[in-house]
Amino acid sequence: YIPDEVIPNSYFEGRDLFNYDALGNRVGDPIRLTSEKIFEQTGINERRRSKPNEWPSDMAYVAAFRALENAGVSADSLVGIIFASVTERCNFPSGACKLQEKLGACNVSVTYDLNDACAGFPEALMEADARALRVPGNYLVASAEALTKIIGFDDVNSDLFGDGAGAVVLKPTLHPERGIVAGYSRSDPFDGKLRYITRDPKGLLRMPQGPLVFKSAVRSMIDAGDSLKKDLNWERVRLIIPHQANARIVGGVAKRIDAKIITDVSEINGYEGTLVFQNVDRFGNMSAVTCPIALDECRRTGIIKEGDRVEIISFGAGLVTSGVALQF
Repeated sequence: YIPDEVIPNSYFEGRDLFNYDALGNRVGDPIRLTSEKIFEQTGINERRRSKPNEWPSDMAYVAAFRALENAGVSADSLVGIIFASVTERCNFPSGACKLQEKLGACNVSVTYDLNDACAGFPEALMEADARALRVPGNYLVASAEALTKIIGFDDVNSDLFGDGAGAVVLKPTLHPERGIVAGYSRSDPFDGKLRYITRDPKGLLRMPQGPLVFKSAVRSMIDAGDSLKKDLNWERVRLIIPHQANARIVGGVAKRIDAKIITDVSEINGYEGTLVFQNVDRFGNMSAVTCPIALDECRRTGIIKEGDRVEIISFGAGLVTSGVALQF
């Protein structure tokens, strides 16, 4: 689910933008950016903004309803709901409980929110997969973010972020070599990394260490992908769906592993190597939502085919990294 309101790069033109530290203090002189400069720096042309009264659990309901329809299962068949978000208006009751109530999913036995920032979706997939081994059944994994509600539009990083929601249904399989076949998690909050991406005392998102985040994100996502391949003895992955933080990070990952970036199925053109999907130009950084929306686009447009080996890898505040390997 993507909100209707589009915020183009031109929205930021003519504004005085500032760098902020982790406590929300302005640092340095004002900066002015053009639409072209924003695209050059981020690879983003536009992002979406949720309605004033639209919160993550509201958006997640739409995505979840569509996922259930696509999976051909009813809400009553769900035994678990795991909801990845850091922007729900109130975190108790949980966003997962609110989502359960909206869906009318009366037979769910476990619901909870997962706060892992941008790395939330792969981590939630692993959580659901692990729980399904003990309590078999259908699980709903949803992620939704309303980042535009926690950014100051005078922050130089505010052009990065957008809103949206995505969801998947995990169903039991008789083929253990198919579906989610491996996972990766890592947390490294040391050496000041807790303050790389944070919320200031007013609750606004701050990213005062952008260059350090860039380096950590590229290195960590490559490590995640390599670890998954090693665990599975995979020589090659067909498709990598990375967190869409910005185009430079996606490009850095693709360059280091000698992969081809694609935005559309027509760009494959018989290429047999590893592909890296990118759609950040249309949606910006939606935190935990970038990966499920990219996964949905890859499935619907035919980028992912039966038999493909796919990795979903993400990186976020903490600093935390997560990834899953999927065999379609």
